[in-house]
Amino acid sequence: MAGFRIVLALLAMAGASAFTATSRWTASPTMSMATEKGGMRKKEWVRALNRCTKDTFNEVAYGAKSEAFVSAAGSSMGPKLKSKIKQRARELGVEARADFCREPWSGPPLWLKAQAAEDLKKVVASRDVEAINAKLEEIEGMEDVEFKVPEGAEDHPLIADAKAVIAEVEAEAEAAGAEEAAPAEEAAEEASE
Repeated sequence: MAGFRIVLALLAMAGASAFTATSRWTASPTMSMATEKGGMRKKEWVRALNRCTKDTFNEVAYGAKSEAFVSAAGSSMGPKLKSKIKQRARELGVEARADFCREPWSGPPLWLKAQAAEDLKKVVASRDVEAINAKLEEIEGMEDVEFKVPEGAEDHPLIADAKAVIAEVEAEAEAAGAEEAAPAEEAAEEASE
């Protein structure tokens, strides 16, 4: 019976130790997907927007913190947050601002690069060396248009094609000039003999 009590006591201690925290079972630090910027989180922003009143709506929805959060939200979540502001404005009977978080495009016109590329393709198809050189100089002189060079390449593919056509046409011209010069030299040699 004494042996049974010892076994029972050991089982009770082993069972109790399963529920206590030991160094082996301590929780590791948790990882958070939130950025460490110290800015707002979506949950906090939505909670503040839902708790705002008619009087505090403009301060909460269109304040500096809210504008920074919505503009940093990106192209996927940003429109959803803007529509949440509009919905809350309708619920409160407040007029929503249409100009909230609108950043006007301040870069070059988007069609300018496409037009320059199309013009270069047309000039390259004509195989006119002077026109190709003029178009390349024009493109290099454009401040708003930049043809980015892929990694491992010397030039943008369009510009490289244009330079290759120039080299090809010049090589053809040299070969044609050499062919014309060869018969003239042979005729001159025959005449001298």
